[in-house]
Amino acid sequence: MKKIAISLGIIGVVAAIVIGATTAYFSDTETSTGNTLTAGVIDIVVDDLNPWEASFSEELKDMKPSYTRYIEFTVRNLEDSNPINLWKHINITEQSDGVITEPECDEGNGTWDQAGQTCIGEYKPRNNLAAYIIYDMYVCRDPLEQECETDVDGKPTTGRWEPIITEDQYVRLDNISSIWIYLGQLVPTKELKVVQSYHLRSWPGALEPEVTNWAQGDVLTFDIELMATQLNAPGPKGAQASLNMVGKDPTTWEEILDGSGILTYNTSGPTFNYNFSGTGLNNIKYCLIYYADPWPGNNPGALIASGTATANNLSLIGSYNFGYDLPNASDQNAPAGAKIWLVPCDDYDDTTKSMKAWSPSTYLFEENLIQYDDTDN
Repeated sequence: MKKIAISLGIIGVVAAIVIGATTAYFSDTETSTGNTLTAGVIDIVVDDLNPWEASFSEELKDMKPSYTRYIEFTVRNLEDSNPINLWKHINITEQSDGVITEPECDEGNGTWDQAGQTCIGEYKPRNNLAAYIIYDMYVCRDPLEQECETDVDGKPTTGRWEPIITEDQYVRLDNISSIWIYLGQLVPTKELKVVQSYHLRSWPGALEPEVTNWAQGDVLTFDIELMATQLNAPGPKGAQASLNMVGKDPTTWEEILDGSGILTYNTSGPTFNYNFSGTGLNNIKYCLIYYADPWPGNNPGALIASGTATANNLSLIGSYNFGYDLPNASDQNAPAGAKIWLVPCDDYDDTTKSMKAWSPSTYLFEENLIQYDDTDN
């Protein structure tokens, strides 16, 4: 019996070996070593400066009504960079009286102290030069001197100049403060020449104020910022933006304290999602509208929302499907931006999307133009 048990044990061991052998296989291993992931580069230079710290104060000094001053710079996408989208905006940082002269003092209802050469008394300052600066901008891609010529003042003349904002659109500098404006694409090593003009003038038409002695010696300070983004990036406009809406004196175009509001909105999407909150209003029905120049604002214009103010306050929340980008291409302000107004509905015709009366002392106007990308169109 003992021999049989041993024999069975040996058979069990052999069986185990045979079963284990059925899992064997041929193999070969190859290894790639030292792999490195390297992030790409986005880098631009402006007038061969990196960083760009130039100032245009010398070119813009001693402005007078009807004067136009041009400034110019060239952006280059570096050789080791990726293709880019290029954006630009202006940010107004300060407006002040600067040097007060006797004519300015008189216009501000002050009293000129001849001995001290100062303005005293009930002087009321005005320092909103940005509302009286008409702005335009042109670009020339991969410029050669003979293809992007300017005259002695710096104004684009002949060549491949492309208008971004033209002077006959009457875009004010305060309308585009902090609004990103798209300049186009640049592949590595290519350049883009940018020319901007600043024209101190009165607007055409009986409704527009003039630049008078109140502006003597005034100072406007602003920054110019450029941003390069990779081609598939959404751009610097961001997911949400806010717009201050203010009352303005229809004679001087200065802000007044009678009523104000803030509009929060998405800068891109299939619908324009808005949240408006206003205070200091009359207890009447108001219309929140897209006013598309020229008058009466139906180019094409739109009624975004309406509601009745109670206790001098108004709240409007919802979404609106424009079916096009803001500004619309037919808008005189395109491509700089769109005007958003809050007006009494008695002054607005929803059928024709146009103004039918003009009582600006009861309106809230946009502090800046806005841009909206309708992603469904």
